[in-house]
Amino acid sequence: MHYKVLFRIEKLRLISKLQNKLTNYQNYCKEMGDTAEIEIVFAGDVVQYFQNLDNEFTELDVDIALCHNALSGQGMEDIQYKNIRTVRAGIGEIIKRKAEGFIEYTIE
Repeated sequence: MHYKVLFRIEKLRLISKLQNKLTNYQNYCKEMGDTAEIEIVFAGDVVQYFQNLDNEFTELDVDIALCHNALSGQGMEDIQYKNIRTVRAGIGEIIKRKAEGFIEYTIE
């Protein structure tokens, strides 16, 4: 089966939890013979993680959407790099993707 999955994270302190959940889900898909289109929406203070663009997320086969409002709030510029793009508003991206059939999983 093919799934469309949207991970949502807003807190920098939860980044390791996201990494763990993403790895677990990808391993599950391999074991079950499933495929997934994965997007991660980063909003809130977690966008600080992308001050260093050479991190594990840029090497994954997932789409990364960074919230423009969150980047501005952290004094950062919009980012377009490898699999990373900036979206106008994280909530707008989430609503759009859910309307397209993505299943949302919030990291809390």
